[in-house]
Amino acid sequence: MMQDEMVESSEDEPYSGDTGASDAGMQEQSSRLADRELREMLLNKYSGCLSHLRTEFLKKRKKGKLPKDARLALVDWWNTHYRWPYPTEEDKVRLAAMTGLDPRQINNWFVNQRKRHWKPSEDMRFALMEGVTGGGGGSSYDTTLCFGTDSMR
Repeated sequence: MMQDEMVESSEDEPYSGDTGASDAGMQEQSSRLADRELREMLLNKYSGCLSHLRTEFLKKRKKGKLPKDARLALVDWWNTHYRWPYPTEEDKVRLAAMTGLDPRQINNWFVNQRKRHWKPSEDMRFALMEGVTGGGGGSSYDTTLCFGTDSMR
């Protein structure tokens, strides 16, 4: 009878195993549910603002390539003025109006284009040197410019 009582008493108390583990699981599940509810509430409340911010971020991220027709107009000016590809302020304003680009974009395009694709010709280098040295006549300054291994005085 003693065994029966023990069995009965153990059956009366449900076996829960490790109660700490089940409590932690319940808390985690409750926490996930609360997080999901909070997320849905915030999305409902701020979805308009979030979509607006998302479009703004996407607009800002799309920088890089200029429109094809604008790039073609700039390349056309570049090819026409290849020997001295420094547009005047009037040229920049005209190109900006023609392409719809910002004057700063025009300026940056020419800076990048010269760095990447322009090498002054030899006669251009000599013309620049004459300009720096004062044309070679009557100047009290003696300037030497070096290009490569040659030097000129």
